[in-house]
Amino acid sequence: MEKSFKTVADRIRDNRLKKNISQDFIAKKLGISQKAYSKIENNETRLNVESLATIAEIMEIPVNTFFSDSTAPILNDFSSGREGDNVIYKTTNSNIKEELINDLMRAKDEIIASKNAEIELLKKYIQKIEPNLLH
Repeated sequence: MEKSFKTVADRIRDNRLKKNISQDFIAKKLGISQKAYSKIENNETRLNVESLATIAEIMEIPVNTFFSDSTAPILNDFSSGREGDNVIYKTTNSNIKEELINDLMRAKDEIIASKNAEIELLKKYIQKIEPNLLH
């Protein structure tokens, strides 16, 4: 039975194969052995962000390629005893993303309005203390 999700390691392997790049080539660029690199693709070793970015650079693809897919969520399978990064990445539909962006924009606008009000209040205080300072 084929799993219905792809791990980051699966996406690294898939992209490497699409680009027709050998494990040995990427391993040399990373300064590790082919065996060590193979463990990355088999989700048997932890992968730091810097190494992931380097792998994406070697493959000449955006790093977010390893985290997004319009067809399926990305899950790291760490239940089998293999060490993944223990993070579950799920894709969200565009409505949820748009709602989150709108919430962030509203929060940003509220913070800006609050800071502008603080600035005006401070200007009033300064004007009372030093009437000629702000002119």
